[in-house]
Amino acid sequence: MSRRLAVFLLSLALIAMSSALAWMFREMLVAVEVPPVAEMPAQPVRKPVTKPGPQVPATFVTPTTATTAQERPLAETIAEDLLNPEAVPGEALLTFKNAAALAAFRARAAQAGLDIISIDPTLLTARVRYRSLDGLQKDLAEHASDYTNAGPNLVARIPGLPPQKDTANAGGSTPFRSQGLDLIGAPANRTGWGSGVTVAVLDSGVVDHPSLRNASITHIDLVEDGQAFHGHGTAMTSLIAGDDPNIAGISPASKIIDIRVADPQGNSNTSLLASGIIRAIEAGAKVINISLGSSQASPVLEQAVQYAISRGAVIIAAAGNEQSNALSYPAAYSGVVSVAAIDATGTQAWFSNSGQGLTLAAPGVGIVSAYNANKLVIGSGTSQAAAITSGVAAYLAGRGYQPSNIPMVLIRSARPTGAAQTAVGAGILRIP
Repeated sequence: MSRRLAVFLLSLALIAMSSALAWMFREMLVAVEVPPVAEMPAQPVRKPVTKPGPQVPATFVTPTTATTAQERPLAETIAEDLLNPEAVPGEALLTFKNAAALAAFRARAAQAGLDIISIDPTLLTARVRYRSLDGLQKDLAEHASDYTNAGPNLVARIPGLPPQKDTANAGGSTPFRSQGLDLIGAPANRTGWGSGVTVAVLDSGVVDHPSLRNASITHIDLVEDGQAFHGHGTAMTSLIAGDDPNIAGISPASKIIDIRVADPQGNSNTSLLASGIIRAIEAGAKVINISLGSSQASPVLEQAVQYAISRGAVIIAAAGNEQSNALSYPAAYSGVVSVAAIDATGTQAWFSNSGQGLTLAAPGVGIVSAYNANKLVIGSGTSQAAAITSGVAAYLAGRGYQPSNIPMVLIRSARPTGAAQTAVGAGILRIP
C-alpha cells in the first residue's frame, strides 16, 4: 500500500514539473515576440502649431475673406502690386462682387481720393486714378467684402521688333513681299469671303485708304486723345478686309468694327483691351483680332476674354515679337487662337515668341499692307500673322462654321513643318 502511495506521489510531482516547464517556455516565446517597451524608439511629441496671421496696420480692418495664411488682404498686396514696372503709373483696376458693390464704390470714390477713369458694368470693374495710396488701401480694407480683385492696370503695346536676332529661334527672315496668300492656299478670287461676318479690330484705329474704300467700317475710339492715328490698325484691317489689287485682304466682304485702344505711340493697357473686347461683343463681332498685348497676365483681361468666348466669338491674338519663350497676353490665355510668325520659307521668324499653348503660325515677314497717307508698307511681325489668320477665321464663319469650332478647324487644317509646337503650334495656317 505504501509502495502504491509513493508511486502516486511521484507521478503528481512529475506532472507538476512538466506544467511548470511548459509555462516557462510559453513566457519565453512571448518575450521574444514582443520587445520590451524600453527598446522601442520613442515618438516625438508634436505640439500644435499656430501660423501667425497677416500683419495689418492698426488703422485697417482685416478683411473677412482672408481665411488662410496665404490669402493676404487686398489692402496689403495692392501696394506691392502697383510697384510692378509694367503698371500704368497712378492707376489701379478694381473688380467688385456685384453691381450693388460697384454702385456703392462709385458713390464713395471721391471721398477716398479716387478718380474714376472708366467703369465696365459687364466686368464689374473700375479703372481708377489714385491721389493717395493710403486712400485706396483704406477703402480696400473697410469694404473688403465688396471686392473680388484689385491690382495694377498693366501696359499693353503694339509690338515692335527686337534690335537683334535671337539665335535660339529658328531665324526665319526671308520676306514674302506680298500678303503670303499663296503659302496658305488662298485663291485669287475671294469675292464674297467673310460676307455676313463682323470682325472687330482692336488696334490703333483705322484711317481712310484706297484698299478699304469698299469696306464696311464702324469706328469706336476708346482712347479719345484727339491725336493722329498710328498706321498699325489700318495695316491690320487691310490684311483682313482689303479690296485692292495691291492689298488683297482675305475676307473683303466682312464688316469691320474698328475699336481704337492704342495711342499714336502704339501704347495701350489691359483696361482698354478688356473694354474693347466687351464693346466688340456688344457690336456683334464673331471674330476679334488683337495684334498687341501685355507681357503679364491680367485678371480683368482674362475675364473679358472668357466672356467673349462664352458669347460665341473667336479671339485671334499675336504671340508677340520679343523673342521670348512665353506668349504675350491675351495670346497666352486658354481658348485664344495664338499666332506666331513664319517667313517665306516656312521657318519660324527670328523675332516670333515661342511658348506652350501656341496654336499655329502664319506669314509674318515682309508682308505688304496699307498704311496712313494712302501708303503701302512692307512690315514684319506676329501682328501681321494674326490679322491674316483673322481673315481666314472670318471666311470660315461666313461659310457657316460656328466660332467655337473655328480654332479646331484651323488646327486640323494647318500644315505641319516638323518644328516644335512651341515655335509654330500645329503648323502653318492653311485654308480648308
